[in-house]
Amino acid sequence: MIFFDIDDTLLDHKSSELLGVESFYEEYKHYFKLEKEMFYKLWCQISDKYFNSYLKREMTFEQQRIERMKSLFRYSNIKLGDEDANIKFKKYLINYEKNWKLYNDVVPCLKYLSRKYELGIISNGDLNQQLLKLEKMNIKQYFTNILTAGEVGISKPNIELFNIACNRANRQPQECCYIGDNLYTDIIPCERIGMNGIWLNRRGEAIIVNNIKTISNLNDLKSIFNKKI
Repeated sequence: MIFFDIDDTLLDHKSSELLGVESFYEEYKHYFKLEKEMFYKLWCQISDKYFNSYLKREMTFEQQRIERMKSLFRYSNIKLGDEDANIKFKKYLINYEKNWKLYNDVVPCLKYLSRKYELGIISNGDLNQQLLKLEKMNIKQYFTNILTAGEVGISKPNIELFNIACNRANRQPQECCYIGDNLYTDIIPCERIGMNGIWLNRRGEAIIVNNIKTISNLNDLKSIFNKKI
């Protein structure tokens, strides 16, 4: 069984987010005394804060979206109500979704591996949104097991999320691999329960960790699995 992360592993989330934020900035920049680069940095800081609150079950997925927008506009001393904040977030969301894009190596990799292996998803996102990503990118059919933090209320790096995924697949952790882009959220915790972690280091981060399989491209998985296929 081979599990994948979604954002920044299969889907280029950061690029989609940046393009969505840039469109939002162009529409609302008159409210903010910030250059585009600093606005994006502020956006990411606020997004991380409230998304982590959602992962901790401190607020709903919808509420964290509203609170993100309220916090963003408070930076310019503008107070938004829930409805106005929701409307503004949806404007960003339209452009974010419009710019969803898979990495070029994703479809060839999934076609290759699905000939022999069951494939699954373990993601920290909201179930409905992550399913929408897989459907819109036309890759949902490759996955037999899809597990998200939003569905079960446990998020990576909590090792219990990986245990739940293995149990759902009726596999022992030692029979499963997990491929993700974050060494500390994805790979180190999954290996703690005996899964075989493979770090997808697309950005070439200069981190050396002993006994961690590392690849720079999903095409590199062929050399890892070809003896078994």
